[in-house]
Amino acid sequence: MSISVDIVTPERRVLQTQADSVVVPAADGELGILANHTPLVAELKSGQIRMRAGEKTEFFAVSGGFVEVQNNHVVVMAETAEMAHEIDVERARQAAERAKAALRAPVGTVDLAQAQASLLRALARLRAVEAARAHRRPNP
Repeated sequence: MSISVDIVTPERRVLQTQADSVVVPAADGELGILANHTPLVAELKSGQIRMRAGEKTEFFAVSGGFVEVQNNHVVVMAETAEMAHEIDVERARQAAERAKAALRAPVGTVDLAQAQASLLRALARLRAVEAARAHRRPNP
């Protein structure tokens, strides 16, 4: 039995599909969702979503938001969400370096919370790309 999945941001619907399982980065740790999951609403943190449908696994980078599960329907409402193949790796690396530099700046000269959030977003994007690449590699 499959579950319907919607991933949306304030700007766009990223995905609307069916899946066998979804794993999201909940605030308290990863949350796995299968068919007939108990209804819930959970806060999301920056991280990656893994979604499996048959033999295919897709990866997404998300930052913040919520996930709602009800009646075999998963709705991810994220601040940002990108499919791994959409991510510009070089741009994500540069964003991570800028955020790291901001975190090394003298206290009081930058918004630490904003710099930390930027770093987490950039790292989530890079990890989603790496996970997608690793998943496509044949096993030795």
